[in-house]
Amino acid sequence: MLKRVIAFFLVVIVVFGVFPRLISWADYLKKEPAYQFVVDGEVWFTVADDKALQEMIDEYQRQFLANVDPDAIVKKISFVQDVQVLPVEVRKDQFDPLEYAREKIYAVENEAVEITIKRGDNFWNLARTYNMTVADLEILNPDVDPHRIYPGDKLVISPFNPVLDVLIELENTVVETVPFAIQYQKNNNMFTHEKQIIRPGVEGEKEVVYHITLRNGYQDTLEAIKETVLKEPTNAIVRVGTRTTVARGGRVNFGVVQGKRISSGYGWRIHPITGQRRFHDGLDIAANHGNPVYAYTDGRVVEAGWNGGYGNCILIDHGNGLKTRYAHLSRIDVRVGQKVKVGQRIGAVGSTGNSTGPHLHFEVIKNGKTQNPLNYL
Repeated sequence: MLKRVIAFFLVVIVVFGVFPRLISWADYLKKEPAYQFVVDGEVWFTVADDKALQEMIDEYQRQFLANVDPDAIVKKISFVQDVQVLPVEVRKDQFDPLEYAREKIYAVENEAVEITIKRGDNFWNLARTYNMTVADLEILNPDVDPHRIYPGDKLVISPFNPVLDVLIELENTVVETVPFAIQYQKNNNMFTHEKQIIRPGVEGEKEVVYHITLRNGYQDTLEAIKETVLKEPTNAIVRVGTRTTVARGGRVNFGVVQGKRISSGYGWRIHPITGQRRFHDGLDIAANHGNPVYAYTDGRVVEAGWNGGYGNCILIDHGNGLKTRYAHLSRIDVRVGQKVKVGQRIGAVGSTGNSTGPHLHFEVIKNGKTQNPLNYL
């Protein structure tokens, strides 16, 4: 009888002592569905909620669309690195919290560097100070007009560098102007610097489709892939004195300079990335560095030297309220107070001041207000 009682208690001890531990160990070894976030072959973390992970990835990538024109068409958003979300099975103790996943995805290698504009600063001298180009400075600050910066404004000189890089491809369509030509009527009773606009020129319009890639929110490439003329320009008819001013055509195709093309016209322009409008006071004529620059007509030099964002700059007073400005020069061949003749060489094409490449910025000012230079050349 005693043996039976002892045997019974032994069975109870085994069943209620060892068996629960066996069940607990089996539960521990049990694997459940999960998702691994893998970057360039390295597992960063493992989570249980695939939907929450995808929402986190989308949120991270779309933050880089903050400064993009809302009318732009986003074609593709991707990581620069090889990123994969792989389904796996792991033990419960191998799951990572979603907060840990967020920290890994949003990790930053270098924070953005900003500066505060001081009196006398312009894009050209800032680019030189920080060993970068004016074009780079414009790309890092697409919502800033480089010709209108003021003390206290903030500029990014080095973007923040995330661990995970995001590449965005988009297309945007903007309407741009088409320059008009000039038909001249000579008049013996008018002086060379006098002009009478018989019929104002009207710029045409063209629709330009840009293909743009952004890396971490900043312009990487910008390419016009299609242009459609919406409205042809109407040529201007201008009456000029017989002692002619320089004019477009002939040996000096843009009159004041031998150039390649008009790289930026006069008037309102739309930035292809931000969609913001800016007013351009003159005519930018792309030309080779060092090409001669000629006086528009007879006059007296009233400015000749450095002028902030204009770089090396000349301003000539032609009388009767008419002045012309020549900016971004590589050299100046005249001095203040000097009288110049029509077509006289006054300087050379350069890329000083707020300039992304060699060109002549040419302005026409009548009674204190800028005019479209195409009506005068």
